[in-house]
Amino acid sequence: MKFDNKWNLIGVFVGGAALGTAVVAGVNRGAPAKTFAAEQPALARPVNDLSKENLDALKTLDKSMVNLADYAKPAVVNILAASGRVTKSDGTRELQADGMGSGFIYRSDGYIITCEHVVAGAKEVTVVLSDGRELKGTAMKAPDYDVAVIKVDAKDLPTLGLADSESVKQGQMAMAIGSPFGFDNTVTLGHVSAIGRMTEIPDYMKGASRFYPNLIQTDAAINQGNSGGPLINIDGEVIGMNSSIFSKSGGSNGIGFAIPSNDLKLLADTLISKGKVTRSMVGVEPADVKPYQRKELGIEFGAMVNKVSPEGPAAKAGLQEGDVITKIDGMTIRGQADLRRAMIKIAPGTKIRVDYVRKTNSKSADLTLEEFKLPKQDPADMRLKGTPNMDRLKKFFGDGFDGVEDFDVPNLDKESTDVEPLRSGPATLGVGITGLTPETRKANNVPESVDGVLVESVNDGSIASKFGVKPGDVIISIGGKPVENVEALKEIMSSVKWGDVKSFKFGRYGKNSQMTLDREIKFK
Repeated sequence: MKFDNKWNLIGVFVGGAALGTAVVAGVNRGAPAKTFAAEQPALARPVNDLSKENLDALKTLDKSMVNLADYAKPAVVNILAASGRVTKSDGTRELQADGMGSGFIYRSDGYIITCEHVVAGAKEVTVVLSDGRELKGTAMKAPDYDVAVIKVDAKDLPTLGLADSESVKQGQMAMAIGSPFGFDNTVTLGHVSAIGRMTEIPDYMKGASRFYPNLIQTDAAINQGNSGGPLINIDGEVIGMNSSIFSKSGGSNGIGFAIPSNDLKLLADTLISKGKVTRSMVGVEPADVKPYQRKELGIEFGAMVNKVSPEGPAAKAGLQEGDVITKIDGMTIRGQADLRRAMIKIAPGTKIRVDYVRKTNSKSADLTLEEFKLPKQDPADMRLKGTPNMDRLKKFFGDGFDGVEDFDVPNLDKESTDVEPLRSGPATLGVGITGLTPETRKANNVPESVDGVLVESVNDGSIASKFGVKPGDVIISIGGKPVENVEALKEIMSSVKWGDVKSFKFGRYGKNSQMTLDREIKFK
């Protein structure tokens, strides 16, 4: 997952807690001062007087987790992505460090799996191995599925095997490994919270939403920089790849999502063999069949047809809403995920047979698959359409709630950074601003602890609009300098020229939520 190459480390707090107790002899009031020395080594006492058997079991579990981390970490990598070069104030040019994320080694001959959004738009990709080696890589991408494979020139690399994600169970233990906020090889432990989650995330660079139809939910803590890292089981097998979080603050709230390993294997193998992923479509919107529906229809599995696309292959073949597809070209379809995988395995233009059930009656039809084309959307109309109910959550959290999100803030300014700026003189943000007063704070839910200036309007095509600034946002700092009031902003901007690169921090506040973004932007 991507994030800006500069960030503020607010603070690291280290705390200690004794696992046992120490007994100190009493001191009589008025007695001479006495120096106390331990007469015997202090012993840690088991919490709550655990029995020896239970303590041994706890130690065994603890050691198992240490061994699991030691086994997996050598195959986990840190990924640095650069989208181009920028001109520094001294006239020299350097790489624009555009993002950072994680990945894991899939094949020992140099194939690494990561999230597509980690390397989206990158002109140069660097893979940092666990032993410190830095290798240049070439990325093959499947943007619609948020999966990418990076090839590096190396041999005999440590790898992680893929588990069968169909066997993943709710409640089983899971370990996430990655580089949150750049802290490489970080391990967090949790469980599989749920399987089969579906959600949709706005992707402003593509002008459409990125759809995730079948995710593993976990409570293992994952944050910015974990994207692309593995989620493994207690056998050291990858059950999924961390991809997104559900958060009202942008930080880990214990609800993270991973792309299942079966999808990863299919997509990675396709990218390695063909260099790209071509997707067919049967022309239906599928869903998993609920238990009561299986009982009513007398079936054990299948993909429910929720919607039939007009003039699509399924519509031409006579399929209807409510039908349940059980086989595609002879392949068993257990649920909507199987149907979607089949559309990757079978090429567009292929004539296939579809077996389905309609009101307990078994039927079949022949149709010709078409190539899938992603519908374009207005970014302003992008909404999260999967589970959970976003309208209900927005009412609860307030309008500032953004819900499920990729770990990175999308870089909307993807024009080539090798092109010299055409404008000269003082740069402008393109915003109308006003000071923060008790009235404006109340109207825009801005806390008293926040200093800055309030954005009243944003000009179309301006620097601010490119980077997602909206009316009601608060500009907090530019170039590391705090924006305490309107005059401070004017003074800071008076020294900024077109072509300069500056850090830019602004906040957005809802009734019960807030978000602060700190990015590096180029004025052009």
